[in-house]
Amino acid sequence: MKGLSEIERRLLDKLSADELMRHVEYLCQFDRTSASSGEYEAIDYIVSELEAVGIPVHLHEFDAYLSFPQKASVEVLGAGCCQSRKVEKVLRAKTRAFSGSTSPEGVTGEVVYVPGGSDMFTDFDTKEKLEQRQLAGKIVMSEGGGRQNMLTAHRLGAIAYIHMWPSGEDVLHEGIVSPVWGTPTSITIDNIPDIPVVTITNADGEMIKQRIAEDNSCVLTVKTEVETGWRRLRMPEVRIPGKTDDFVLVGGHIDSWHFGATDNASGNATCLELAKLFWDHRHELYRGVRIAWWPGHSTGRYAGSTWYADNFWFDLHDHCVTYINIDSPGPLGATQYSLVTAVAENSLFAQEVVEQLTGQLPKIERPVRAGDQSFWGVGVTSLFMLLSELPEDQKAAVGGSGGAWWWHTEQDTADKVSPKVLLLDTQIHGLAAYRICTDELLPVRLVDMAWELWSIVDKLSNRVGQLFDLTQLNRELYHLHELTGQLEKLRKQGDSMTDDEKHLFNNTINRATKFLTPINYTVNGMFEHDPAIPTPPLPGLAPAAKLADLGSDQPMAKFLYNGLVRQRNRVQYAVRCATIEVEKCLRYFA
Repeated sequence: MKGLSEIERRLLDKLSADELMRHVEYLCQFDRTSASSGEYEAIDYIVSELEAVGIPVHLHEFDAYLSFPQKASVEVLGAGCCQSRKVEKVLRAKTRAFSGSTSPEGVTGEVVYVPGGSDMFTDFDTKEKLEQRQLAGKIVMSEGGGRQNMLTAHRLGAIAYIHMWPSGEDVLHEGIVSPVWGTPTSITIDNIPDIPVVTITNADGEMIKQRIAEDNSCVLTVKTEVETGWRRLRMPEVRIPGKTDDFVLVGGHIDSWHFGATDNASGNATCLELAKLFWDHRHELYRGVRIAWWPGHSTGRYAGSTWYADNFWFDLHDHCVTYINIDSPGPLGATQYSLVTAVAENSLFAQEVVEQLTGQLPKIERPVRAGDQSFWGVGVTSLFMLLSELPEDQKAAVGGSGGAWWWHTEQDTADKVSPKVLLLDTQIHGLAAYRICTDELLPVRLVDMAWELWSIVDKLSNRVGQLFDLTQLNRELYHLHELTGQLEKLRKQGDSMTDDEKHLFNNTINRATKFLTPINYTVNGMFEHDPAIPTPPLPGLAPAAKLADLGSDQPMAKFLYNGLVRQRNRVQYAVRCATIEVEKCLRYFA
């Protein structure tokens, strides 16, 4: 543990693998589907553990719109007309939360296979392939498991969507169809596709592909049953104050598919032990820490964290300096820290923490729009989500559990958690949170954030040329980068700063990131939530790249241009607001 202070070493030594595993084993007694008795048992356990050591707990309650997959099947039909075909084989299948339910007879149609991307969080290509096919009245099958693909199939008239799992494990993974982030509003409720959606294994998908190749056709019947409606959720939260009103938000989802040991009982245990640790050291904290256990993650598209973002918007906007997202720590065999999720302004900080505790210097991965990242609209910068991972040659095409094949299945049980890895992951999260809470100068590097934004706009500007003018925005971002470079140099004066000067420095960083984070990660802005679909950097301006592929007189090019003008205004306004904050600070120190 090179580079740690003696205080930090003593702090991390207090964390215990035995205690973490005690929590995991208890929580994994229950199926913790949201709003179920198992989830309530888990919440009661967390509350009792916290209250037993004197930690006050806020127990929030609210209604959320949730969906629960019940059963599904895919029937392979033989030759003949659709009405007379006999069932040759019934495939194992699972439907998804918010999928459409069929009648008992199901829906029958010919399969159209569309090759798809293997990563549901970064797949931009499958949607375009779908848009080039005739899908009306057809059943779509694809490896592309992103919600944007199902929405596209639904819009083009498909009667069902089969997600053929990209990797070859012989298990069926649970999932969710809804692209609506959190509980829908009256405006977004209609954005949920109501066609049946099912998952099958890769092997069964290959069999269907072979049937299509041999017979030029394959007819299937898809049957689904899904229960969707309003449920009452409970959400525990701990608030540990610091010397200032600012705080770090730490969170991880408490609900799981089935027993969910590595996704996310292990994360619940991490949050629980960190709450105890920070409570014991509360008098050392310059900034406070809030720790929450989010419900409604799996069956409500991050309903709990979204509710928190909406209902504590001003607290978060004014005082939350970073959100640390804890999901899937401690998977068995997860020895790799070669790639870690962090935003640009926290990247060097994340690398330093991980390297000091693991000896591995990770590359940094820009966060994807997934996994309770519900606070970018509010302007809160983020750190981590997934940490330890299995070696690359052992990973399946999954979205958590370190890349393990058991993600979102009944096999994610307590024996899939490594006590050693869970302890290390917990120490990484704990050290990062402790440093942010105790460093008197906030370790968020605005200069790196400004450079990332300038780089994105500069590259986009070079691509679109005169089709869309980004020249002024480019200049203003470069100017902001120069200013934030000067701001970063002020850190060296930290020891000689007065309390008021430290407050000004920190407030400048906090205010500027609150302006810049929404433009970097959202289209809908500060008060709405973007859908759960793959998002490019600076997503409001990203469609400008399409102008280079369209003729200037194309109607779609004109529609794109109109929207881009509005997004350019939005981005430029945020950059100017951030610039004003930095200039005020620099003038004070001049």
